[in-house]
Amino acid sequence: MTKEIEGLSIVLIGDFNPKIFQPAWFAAQELIRTKESEESEVQLITPEVTSFKLGDWLELQVTRERFSASTAQEAYFEILRDLVLGTFTLLRHSPVRAVGINYMAHHRLRSEEEMHSYGYSWAPKTNWEGILNNPGMRVLIMQGKRTDGYMGYVQVQSEPSAKVQPGIFFAINDHFQIAKSDSEQIGCLEAIEILRSKCQESIAGSRTMI
Repeated sequence: MTKEIEGLSIVLIGDFNPKIFQPAWFAAQELIRTKESEESEVQLITPEVTSFKLGDWLELQVTRERFSASTAQEAYFEILRDLVLGTFTLLRHSPVRAVGINYMAHHRLRSEEEMHSYGYSWAPKTNWEGILNNPGMRVLIMQGKRTDGYMGYVQVQSEPSAKVQPGIFFAINDHFQIAKSDSEQIGCLEAIEILRSKCQESIAGSRTMI
């Protein structure tokens, strides 16, 4: 396989005020440049949802329960992490119940036959004889327990790529559960520490898994 596209998203689950997270606020806090703020592509800013893009490197979406910052360029992985760290260092009292470090990659294969052979090895075609006509794997999701002492899980998804053909798309959700229940209200200091200490390790681990 040859990697052609990779991306990263950092997701926090908690309780947020979406209207805060607009380009002008990030610029005022010196988390982005003023020019970036002025040239941002804002899709929506309401009390319920904020969504905007910065150039070709950042997409940010915030609802009352979910903060998501993502990039489709490997050169910005560390900058993305630092943006999220800076944001929640300032908003350190925001309740955060879980953190997801989500790595995505599209890999090109040499032929359609090679792509099908991956699918058949992961989801044997013979298991579906008499049930489906000419079966093929569409989406495979596997989930395992964490082994680093944190609560949570690691989930791996694979499917045919929609961007690289013939190719396979991989999405790895490295999920850290912080709160023991949805009703537990805690700040985001543990989330900050997870991003600071585990982000690079998570990306490297995801690449190794693939």
